[in-house]
Amino acid sequence: MAKFLVVGAGIIGAAIAERLTAQGGEVIIVDGGPVAGSATGVSFGWINASFYADEAHFRLRYEGLKAWRRASERLGTGAVDWRGALSWEGDLEAQEESLRALGYEVTSLSRTQLAGVEPSLKHSPEAVLHFTLEGAGAPVQVTQAMLGRAVSSGAQLVLGQKVLSLLAGDGNVVGVETDAGLMMADHVVLAAGNGTSALLTPLGLDLPMLDRPGDMVVTAPAEATLKHVLVTPEREIRQDAGGRFWLPSSPGHQQVTDTPEAFHREEIAEGALNILTEVVDVARPRVERLMRARRPVPDDGLPVVGATGVEGLTVAVMHSGITLAALVGELVACEIAGQTSDLLKPYRLARFQEA
Repeated sequence: MAKFLVVGAGIIGAAIAERLTAQGGEVIIVDGGPVAGSATGVSFGWINASFYADEAHFRLRYEGLKAWRRASERLGTGAVDWRGALSWEGDLEAQEESLRALGYEVTSLSRTQLAGVEPSLKHSPEAVLHFTLEGAGAPVQVTQAMLGRAVSSGAQLVLGQKVLSLLAGDGNVVGVETDAGLMMADHVVLAAGNGTSALLTPLGLDLPMLDRPGDMVVTAPAEATLKHVLVTPEREIRQDAGGRFWLPSSPGHQQVTDTPEAFHREEIAEGALNILTEVVDVARPRVERLMRARRPVPDDGLPVVGATGVEGLTVAVMHSGITLAALVGELVACEIAGQTSDLLKPYRLARFQEA
């Protein structure tokens, strides 16, 4: 039986480990943190294909939605809330036209129609786009569910051991060195987010990453009123099953290009609540959590997934991980088993080596 070592117990590592275990592999998941999947709590959780870089990226994200449908059946009905999304950000006519040309399910709603679909809005915009296929997942809970399935099927979860370096054999990778000793494997999968580059560099592999900090405001539970994910010009808004509102710190948070170091807690929280109460008819809730993380974004903004050119070594690093996790788990497991997918062709690490 082949032995696989997955470095990283976030949502990407969890999804890959779950699928590798399902294929009968001996899987070890190692992570330097004390709690598996803790960093994914900063994710907004929106699973979508309506925002994309190019046609190939759309196809990848669209297949990601389908993969989450399959994963939801395995993980249970509460894994993803398929509530749909409403957007009035940007050029709606152009976006609708491009999505329809790609075969995506999108509907334009008038102000009157919107009032019937989402009555919780304080002031309905003149028109919105309705993305009925989209949903939202609770990143930490989904990650824990995937890890739980992997462990119950025989995987081993090792926490609190930081991976220091990859162990190179004769032109291949044979394991890793951690701060607690060596761990050997037939195949290593790097799903270590922003820590991936440093592990690749000693092998002569370049993975440039952008510095993309992101803040997330989560409120205390409020009366559950919001039926959809909202994509507004000010920022994205969603309400989870427990009534908490999730609010990224800035509009278009996946495309933020600045790198602010200051963490102005009160300013961030106040700004988020102001926009929430301007958009949604809800009593102003208190802030329960305010979180910051650095999102793993490769230099060109696109995923890096699959074979690295070094035998026994696969990489998987990207933003948005929540949309792509279920699909990446499937594709990486299949590729390691010898079945490649055209979906991954544009996203190989080799593109940075050729630059």
